[in-house]
Amino acid sequence: MSVRAGTEPLAVGVAETKLGFAGVALSPHGIRHATLFHRSREAAVRELLAFGASGEEDPRAEDACALLRAYAAGEGSLEEYPVDLPPASDLQRRTWLALRQIPRGETRSYGWLGRLVGAENARTVGAIVGANPVPLWLPCHRVVASDGRLQGFGGGLAMKQALLELEGALPRRLVG
Repeated sequence: MSVRAGTEPLAVGVAETKLGFAGVALSPHGIRHATLFHRSREAAVRELLAFGASGEEDPRAEDACALLRAYAAGEGSLEEYPVDLPPASDLQRRTWLALRQIPRGETRSYGWLGRLVGAENARTVGAIVGANPVPLWLPCHRVVASDGRLQGFGGGLAMKQALLELEGALPRRLVG
């Protein structure tokens, strides 16, 4: 029996970090889906199962989890780990993969991203970025409005700000 692309069993890995629990669903070729940070392991697993992950164990999951823990501690990078995007249009694929061209510690506008991938307008790009199946690994949080304002992030603007602060793209907020 052959397996259609995108229907392979997806192994699950969830890492506990100082920012919360984040997880990945791995195909044999890379990360197919990823979560942002959740308050519980169960919430991260539920999200991955909703994307079709089977919960099977895979030794590669620990490698991805180690990278997540290092990233949340302000060390290391996620951009080099392989991704295996689910079925998508050519524009979606180009847009999602172009997110890796935004260096850690920097941001780019939706307009910049649209020009890079040949999209007709920033709203189209915004919708595609909002549907990113592999957040963090394809750093959609680094995309901001043309005037630098934070907008449009599935994990909420507070998480987007925290990630940009962690990466040095924004100054850290003073507490107390």
